[in-house]
Formats: sequence, structure tokens, C-alpha cells
Amino acid sequence: MYAAAILDEKGLWLLARIKRSKSGIYFLMQRDTPDWNPHASHHAKGVSHVRSYDWTHFETQRQRLDGSFRGVQTLFSMGISTAEEALYNIPCDAAKFDDVFQIPRDQFVAGEPHTLVADIIEPGQAAAPGPWKNIAIQRTYNDAVPWILVTLWSGLAS
Repeated sequence: MYAAAILDEKGLWLLARIKRSKSGIYFLMQRDTPDWNPHASHHAKGVSHVRSYDWTHFETQRQRLDGSFRGVQTLFSMGISTAEEALYNIPCDAAKFDDVFQIPRDQFVAGEPHTLVADIIEPGQAAAPGPWKNIAIQRTYNDAVPWILVTLWSGLAS
């Protein structure tokens, strides 16, 4: 389990959790309501969907998560509106994660929207293209194939 968290002078603040398990790869949106665990998942056999409470949406069949995986597929994109990063105030306990992708608060460019994207990639591939302008910061998790690439993008292309 990995965390993506904002780092500032007051501490580390959880944005999202990314989990790799035998059953698949999960992007879990952090929420302060204990019984709400919205997430996107891409399962080992290739089924992908978004789930929240008792509903499942956007179910699609994609590539299997094995040695035959090729290219790049976005698991989930989480928009962070201008100045919204200040609203993330759930402390991140680094001891609960295998790794924490620490995003310094100064990576959030004032006046720009940001997007946290988790891509599933073939080793050595780049992030999936999107409507974003600049890569602010990235982290690759290459502990298994396919790899997981987490990117904080800033701005939107015109």
C-alpha cells in the first residue's frame, strides 16, 4: 500500500492510497467519513470499475495485469481545484504504508488546477497523455509488472 500525501511545515496530509494486491490495483480516494471508501480498481483479469457505497460504475474490460501488459492505462485521475489542496487535512501516518509519495505543498502552483493521476504502465513507459500542461512531480512503483506511475499534473493545456 502506497500513499500520496502533501508535505508542508505542519506535517504530512493524505490525498490518496494506492494498493497493489493479488486481485488487482486500487486507487482509494481519501475521505474523512469512515464508512465511505470510494475507489477505482483494475483487477488482475482486466476488469476495471469505480465503486462507492453500494454502486459500481464505468465497468470495462481492459488488459490483464500480468507480463502481457503493454503500454499505459490510467487507473484514475483525481482533480484538485485551485487552492483545494489546503482542504486535505487528514494526517498521513507513514508507518502504515510501504512508501509515501510526498508532494511538497510548493508543487501546487497558485491559480492552477491540479490532477493526481495513477497510471498502470509497461516498464519504462511514460504517463498517459491528458489535458494537463506540466508534470509537477512523479513517482514510479516498479515492485511488480506492470508498474504504477503516480503523477501530479499542474494546469490544463489550452
